[in-house]
Amino acid sequence: MNKTTEHFIESGVPTITAENMFRAGEKVHIHLSADCPEFVGVLHKHEFIEIVYVISGKAVHKTAGGSYPVSRGDVIIVNFDTPHAFYEQEGSEKFMAYDLMFKPDFLDTSLFSAHDFNEMCSSFLFYSLFPKQQAIGPDLHLAGFSYEIFGDLFHKIYMEFTGQQKGYQELVRVYIIELIIKMFRKLDSSAEGRLSSKQKEAVSATVTYLKENYHNHITLEELAMRIFLSKDYLNRIFREAVGLPVNAFLQKLRVEEACRLLSTTDIPVLDVAVACGFSDSKFFYAVFKRIMHMTPGEYRAQSRK
Repeated sequence: MNKTTEHFIESGVPTITAENMFRAGEKVHIHLSADCPEFVGVLHKHEFIEIVYVISGKAVHKTAGGSYPVSRGDVIIVNFDTPHAFYEQEGSEKFMAYDLMFKPDFLDTSLFSAHDFNEMCSSFLFYSLFPKQQAIGPDLHLAGFSYEIFGDLFHKIYMEFTGQQKGYQELVRVYIIELIIKMFRKLDSSAEGRLSSKQKEAVSATVTYLKENYHNHITLEELAMRIFLSKDYLNRIFREAVGLPVNAFLQKLRVEEACRLLSTTDIPVLDVAVACGFSDSKFFYAVFKRIMHMTPGEYRAQSRK
């Protein structure tokens, strides 16, 4: 057990402090998950921003707001003081990720009092880049970031940080700024940005309706009729904006709620399925396993470890 894990002695969710994670006099740290296996599967929070890039394998990322699967190419941004944990999925390739942590004022001294990613992105350094409509909550999951671009940047940061050659902190700072700018570019170049305002309104109304009624029986035809569009057209613009067809998004919502109920209540699995809008238990099991890569019972057991 290193000095960081020894510092985990406190009531409630353990907190990783900058003092115990960062080297003396520094405000940045990066390691590979294999370097600190004691953090995998341990619910914790920290007093700095964390950006995780998955290199290989699969895991479930659990936060107070729910759980979702992560895999190669995914970026996860976790804000200050947000309890979370990664649970490696059995049977998959070994889970491996770069874990980058820094204080906002490492990038700019004017950010000394900033605690989260939103505050940092509101600074003059990033203000014109960050898409304001995509403000980040406690955590942000971004899928499919190419290894050639983002993996290479994380590797450069890791090599500079571990090598500690002259000027390494300046290069690490530059690489982190480059990383954030390229993340903004990816967000800003999403298909949603190419939709008209009316199309965006239609998608937004559909998302809102799905979030409020996922527990009911919903059909694509019904959704399309509500906003006076054909079902094929709605499905197309929805996929362009959200990245998933309507039914896949609805299933994702239902599974996310099922995860919440499985981890926080003792409701029987079949009752959880009904409460989340699944009328067929076999279909529920199939969808849940496809999205979460484990059965509802396995998820419940893992979430309570």
